[in-house]
Amino acid sequence: MAQSISSHRPPGDLSGLSRRSVLQLGGGVALLVAVGACARDDADGTGAAGDGTLRIAVPSYPSSWDQDFVGFDPIALMLYKNVFPYLIDYGVTTVDGAEISDTENIIPTFAESFEPDAENRVWTLRLREGVTFASGNELTAHDVKWSKDRAFAAQANVAGIYRLIGLTEPDQVRVIDDYTVEFHQAFPSALTREIQAISLYVFDSQEAQEHATDDDPWASDWIAGNPPSGGYFRVESATQGQEVLLSRNPDYPGPDPAQIDQIRLTVVPAASNQRLQLQNGDIDVALGMSQRDVADLRELDGVAVISAPSNEQVAIQMSVETAPFDDVNVRKALAYAVPYEQIIANVYGGDARPVQSLVPLDMPGYDERGYPYTYDLDAARAALDEAGLDSVQAELVFETDNETQQQLAVLVQSEAAKVGIELELTPLDPGTLAERRNQKNIPLQITSGQMWVNDVEYLLATSLTEGAALNYSNYRNSEIEQIYEESHTVVDEAERNQLWLRVQELLAEDVPWAIICQPNFNLPVRDHVTGWVQPVDGLARLQHLSSSS
Repeated sequence: MAQSISSHRPPGDLSGLSRRSVLQLGGGVALLVAVGACARDDADGTGAAGDGTLRIAVPSYPSSWDQDFVGFDPIALMLYKNVFPYLIDYGVTTVDGAEISDTENIIPTFAESFEPDAENRVWTLRLREGVTFASGNELTAHDVKWSKDRAFAAQANVAGIYRLIGLTEPDQVRVIDDYTVEFHQAFPSALTREIQAISLYVFDSQEAQEHATDDDPWASDWIAGNPPSGGYFRVESATQGQEVLLSRNPDYPGPDPAQIDQIRLTVVPAASNQRLQLQNGDIDVALGMSQRDVADLRELDGVAVISAPSNEQVAIQMSVETAPFDDVNVRKALAYAVPYEQIIANVYGGDARPVQSLVPLDMPGYDERGYPYTYDLDAARAALDEAGLDSVQAELVFETDNETQQQLAVLVQSEAAKVGIELELTPLDPGTLAERRNQKNIPLQITSGQMWVNDVEYLLATSLTEGAALNYSNYRNSEIEQIYEESHTVVDEAERNQLWLRVQELLAEDVPWAIICQPNFNLPVRDHVTGWVQPVDGLARLQHLSSSS
């Protein structure tokens, strides 16, 4: 076994989690970061418009450059996707006229190929020859092996998610020759390509080992403070707390190379400052603004709003263990009392998609029979009567300073009151919200988030099985548990879709969530910016962006 890493672990540590408690940024975590730009002209001229530099502002500086540990820092995670060598990544497809990540077409980037054997248990990774890190060291199978040994030693992010595909030990990752690595899974899995798209990043092991010590054999201290040496981009410079300067990686060997020469990311914490800079033409891109800000920006000259379908789910999770929502009829009453169309129109300005399942739209296996509830106050009243209740009182929790969730909560409160469901609205700060979630004492809460893996098995693992990290409903259905366990080794798509249909039928009966909608993602930009691809995991691949100015 590889020696364990003993350095301090940031909040993303996944050690000790079960197979279903895996890396997932959801439940209200903002997955996409705010990006903009600094002034039109820099002293050195690199920021001048039209010279191949896209100036981007982010709300915070990355907490660490050590990807093996960081799990809940969206700025850092977005940067990693652009500056670490990822050996495979998502392709691009079109939905409703917008480009998004293609989860059914995962392509080799730094790798030449990644394919399974006939049983889908042994996966062979072949690297492109002659690819070098910025240090000049060649990227080889030994870097892959060292990186995965380090991940298993960390027992954090990669080790946590690898359990879903039957990888738990370093000796399951085997170097065949300088450019070939085999991954020997304990069982076949339909999730392998998507899990590896998250996990197959590589360190420059020769450079890292030069900074290792007896007390720090995996060079954790050095890696945490030093940017990696190149993915789609290289880090030219990084000033703590201020900015990161990226440049196109000239040695990137795969498809979809960076379309812009340089990207300057500057820390601009206030969204109001981003909006002002965008309005004045001093920002190229602004990501993460409120729905209201985006709506106001649509009418400005020189500003465009790129809209793309998103897999973000907005829901009200109902605690099935907490009265009165331990009664399925009360849960149905609330589901019928939610004004879905009104929320889409008034909260999201019509810029959201209605859904009929707890399985997200565009996820394989989605079926409209999964959520048969529409706004129907008569049906809501009948369901409450079936529960033998004239009225109920409950607390509805949402995030403090989240204007969208507050507006949604007010609309639900108003309509639910018409059938005797009296809701007390409770905004909670992140710390208090996390504490109460751990205590499992929230009867109703608004959640939003998206799956990093576009598969129902992953949805179940993270959100709808016993002990799942995002199962704030405390939901458990024995048949779904059995289906989940069975699904681990089922790779045939038609067979999996039959499993998922049954899962959705059961969820329709049990209604642990009132599923609200899937908001489209809106990106306000200056009108010369093009090439946005909506990422399935919420982490922007900046190589697609370009400028026509």
